[in-house]
Amino acid sequence: MTQLIESNFELPFVHVARQVAIHGKFKPEGIAFIEGDREVTWKQYDQEGDKIAHALMSAGIQKGDRVAILVGNSLWAHELILGIWRAGAAVVPLSPLLTAEVLKNMLIDSGARYMFADSNYFTLAEYAVESLSIPLSGPSFELPSSNQEVAKTTQPDIKKEDLAVIIYSSGTTGTPKGIAHTHESRQNFAKLALALLTCHQDSVCLSIIPPHSNGAWLSWLPAKLIGATTVIMSQFDPDRFLEVVRRHRPTYGFLVPAICAVLLEHPEIESAGLDCFECAITAGAPMMAPMKKEMQRLTNGGLYELWGLTEGIATAITPEEMRERPASVGRPLTGCEIRLINENDEDVTCRGTGEIVGYSEGMMSGYWNRPQDNEALVWTDKEGQVFIRTGDIGEIDEAGYLTLRGRSKDMIISGGLNVFPIDIETTIQRHEDVRDVAVTGVPHEKWGETPIAFIVAKKGIQIDPLTMKSWANERLSKTQRINDVVVLSHDLPRNTLGKVLKTELKADYLANHS
Repeated sequence: MTQLIESNFELPFVHVARQVAIHGKFKPEGIAFIEGDREVTWKQYDQEGDKIAHALMSAGIQKGDRVAILVGNSLWAHELILGIWRAGAAVVPLSPLLTAEVLKNMLIDSGARYMFADSNYFTLAEYAVESLSIPLSGPSFELPSSNQEVAKTTQPDIKKEDLAVIIYSSGTTGTPKGIAHTHESRQNFAKLALALLTCHQDSVCLSIIPPHSNGAWLSWLPAKLIGATTVIMSQFDPDRFLEVVRRHRPTYGFLVPAICAVLLEHPEIESAGLDCFECAITAGAPMMAPMKKEMQRLTNGGLYELWGLTEGIATAITPEEMRERPASVGRPLTGCEIRLINENDEDVTCRGTGEIVGYSEGMMSGYWNRPQDNEALVWTDKEGQVFIRTGDIGEIDEAGYLTLRGRSKDMIISGGLNVFPIDIETTIQRHEDVRDVAVTGVPHEKWGETPIAFIVAKKGIQIDPLTMKSWANERLSKTQRINDVVVLSHDLPRNTLGKVLKTELKADYLANHS
């Protein structure tokens, strides 16, 4: 048999930035992005990426360097990511919700050699780099005036193992960690998402979340890979959202529960046409059962729920499965495996409650500059397969479906017994006057810890804390009974993905009840 390819021939790695160049060549007039009234073709996007890469390399950025971006959700953010990758550097997307001091620590930790900030956050970025020798540029960053100059630049070759991005954790507990992903893991992440989203070249992606959140990548990274159009909203506004839906008919997007809660209160939601979504993904925080039911109805069965970590482990449940198992977050994505382990690190998968451990093709290469955390993260099964600990507690039924029980750090130990806040929250959610709820534990002299419920009432409704406490405790087991109810006059504090910041709730409660 004739050998077609020599054994020492290395096939090129078609990373996402290379795939964009392919789109630019073979579908040059295809629409890559829509931002407001502006449409950008794949050829234009490809050329802008090259210009930014050329400018960065001229400024001294080399392969392996890290470049930070402090930006909102914008076309410019996407151009920066493409240009940074083509210069051989890794992207460090930072959250504009953080303080200058925290941003400074992230810049130091990542070893960033350059920083971009858009006009909305430029002053914040200036404070962050004030004592650091890191060049800072805004949207006026000087680019080559023509593509001829750029064509002379030789871009570095990108390998599978090269660092692509460092995404810092949300920081809901402890100091944020830098989660490092290679180009191969990002590509695999996009492929896993493609299989879930049933995304194709004619799909229309709706992008709302800024790039510092991994959930944002879930929507537009697959679109970059397959060549679909991405519609960019700079920030969420319910009126603008409905306008975009009517105008562009997006077929998939990432809609966190906090966004869905606002949409469901909009007077025009019934006529908005959300049935255009073939796949509307909810993730980042649990979605209340009534909200889930309404979103399923409005999208005509297009709501999918995903549980996952930026570290690279995920499950998903389809609309059909959701109807049968509304409390479950589904099964592992293709290329992902999960197990459950108990407090003795024993495998208890399908045999009770335990911490979720897992691995996948899209898994991170590790926490940046955190060798001790990386070591503590690992669990190895009897066959020597390495899994990473998630910190989430769950149960897996005989059919392989995962149900979350909460975070191990959120678990309340009351009277020596484990109490899962999610069980209490699920019970309180059934009250017709409750719009949102979060439960956390506080110290108690007798029980060690005791549950406290923070409740947000539906619009125009008044909730009496004592009456609600009595209603809930009649339906909870003795070990789950809440000690106090706090009715909030504002929404629960959440991060970008809608995850409740329970540490803030607990701190405020203790400050007012000490």
